[in-house]
Amino acid sequence: MPATILLSVDCLRSDHVGCYGYDRPTTPNIDSFAADATQYRFSYANCPGTRWAFQSIHTGVYAGQIDGLGIPGGYRDQLAERFRSAGVETFGAAHNGFLSRDYGYDRGFDRWIGVADFDEDDSLLVKAGKEVASAVDSDVLKRRLLRPAYRVVAGGGESGAYRPPTTDADVVDEAVEWLRDRRSADDDYFAWIHFMDAHTPYGRYDDHLRAIRGDADVEHVVAPNEAGAVVRGEPPEQRVIDTYDACIRSVDEQLGRILEVVDDDTVVAIVGDHGEEFGRYGEFHEASLYSSMTNVPIIVRAPGLEAGVVEDHFAQHVDIAPTLLVAADISVPEQYVGDPLQRVDDRTLSTPTCYSLESGHLGVQTDRWKLVQRDGDRTGYALTRTERETDAADDGAVPDDVHARLDAFERRLEIDRVGGGTAALERDDDLSAAVEENLSDLGYLE
Repeated sequence: MPATILLSVDCLRSDHVGCYGYDRPTTPNIDSFAADATQYRFSYANCPGTRWAFQSIHTGVYAGQIDGLGIPGGYRDQLAERFRSAGVETFGAAHNGFLSRDYGYDRGFDRWIGVADFDEDDSLLVKAGKEVASAVDSDVLKRRLLRPAYRVVAGGGESGAYRPPTTDADVVDEAVEWLRDRRSADDDYFAWIHFMDAHTPYGRYDDHLRAIRGDADVEHVVAPNEAGAVVRGEPPEQRVIDTYDACIRSVDEQLGRILEVVDDDTVVAIVGDHGEEFGRYGEFHEASLYSSMTNVPIIVRAPGLEAGVVEDHFAQHVDIAPTLLVAADISVPEQYVGDPLQRVDDRTLSTPTCYSLESGHLGVQTDRWKLVQRDGDRTGYALTRTERETDAADDGAVPDDVHARLDAFERRLEIDRVGGGTAALERDDDLSAAVEENLSDLGYLE
């Protein structure tokens, strides 16, 4: 059984990745890996928001089949648990409150390193800032005074040298140590490492800025929404894209450290959890089923997949778990809704791709149409797999068979339930202090 690693990157749009055609050197390590792996030209997040995407990736079903957030209680077919049940040692590391013990993501992992563990390593000044912030009831005061002050403590202001208290380098330090121990012992394993440097609050990385634009002479943006640098319906300010691209390159640098310590026969999947919204279809970072959020890279090196090719049939998040299990010769649970990518010879671009977010927010895409439903209303777009949404189609223009496919998907979500996770995203006793603070830092809690 080969060792297996899942490398996931928060907020990674495929159109900002070199091997997907981007003209900036954002991803030299990913590009090099893709040259000897299988890259999927058309690759999608079925549930494009972190809180939903990883439900889908780890459970093998659509997030719309799960009540609440996180891994459903009592669910034993999540990816890590399948590996552990096969006698494989498992490791997970993620510095994101949605991917925490609070939401059940530690289940199935022999060793789990999450928000609370990294929080213990914060500097005394950062901890003091968090304690002050948690003691203040005024959201306005936190937003206007304490959060900027906290950023200065962490490493700089809006135009300074800000770095989040925990970066991908810190996560990778932990992962590399564990991976080297497994390699020395010649142990099989499954590891999942999640990268956050491309997610706000953006750190400043001058070396990566110089590689991206030739210099570092750009005003830094920690949070584009707070800086007013992304306005719905208008192109984002260039400093936002420069910062985002430099942060992607920071991810790539740390991801390269992981690839350096694994054998060439290790199964590796690299995937973005969702894209990023820069105002074209919504507010900054707004979860939606538009291509700015659904189109993500999926690149896999595994037995049964041809290396060094770009496949024209599509890949999607629900394919990740069955693909990794088949590569490890572990049986795939019947309730998984995706297909092992080793066995999709009959998949074409007309085969529907299905999407879901919150209840009632779902969609379907074929080779010529995309149909999105929200709050009972449906909006159609005439587009091929290479295009992005423009003007909505006229009423009645979307073919009946596309509506029928969306109807069938909606029925499936209603009938094929797999249990419940955490009830909701709330600021209450259900969230640990570390997770609450992390989600606040990431902009999910005021």
